[in-house]
Amino acid sequence: MADRNTEHMAQYNPKNIEETLKRMEKADELKGIHRSNTNIMSFFDDNDKEHELQKQQSAAEVKKDEYLKSVELLKTLIQEKGINEDLKRVIAVGLLIETTDFLNISPDRKKMLKKNMIWCNLQYEKYTNEN
Repeated sequence: MADRNTEHMAQYNPKNIEETLKRMEKADELKGIHRSNTNIMSFFDDNDKEHELQKQQSAAEVKKDEYLKSVELLKTLIQEKGINEDLKRVIAVGLLIETTDFLNISPDRKKMLKKNMIWCNLQYEKYTNEN
C-alpha cells in the first residue's frame, strides 16, 4: 500500500496544483498589505526613511565640505599670487557654496555652482602653472 501512495503522489494531480495556486494567491495578498498599516511595522518604515534621509544629508554635507575646502585652497593661492578681481569672485563662490542646500539643490543653482566650480578649476590650474 505504501508503494501505491508513493506512486500516486508522483502522478499529476490537478487538486494539488489548485491548492498551490491558492496558497500563492494568499501569499500575494499578504505581500500587498503595507507594513505601515500595522503599528509595529510603521515604526520600522519610519526608521528606514529617517536612516535614508540621514545618509543623504551626510553625503550632501561631505560634498559641501569638499567644495569649501577646494575654494579655500584657491582663495589662499589667489591671495598670494593673484589679482583682486579673482579674489572677489572666489569669495563669492565660497558664499554660494555656503548658502546652497546640497540636499535640495535646484537645477538652476546646480548649473550655477557647476559653472563656478569649473571657473575655480581653471583658476587653480592657472595659478599653479605659474610656478
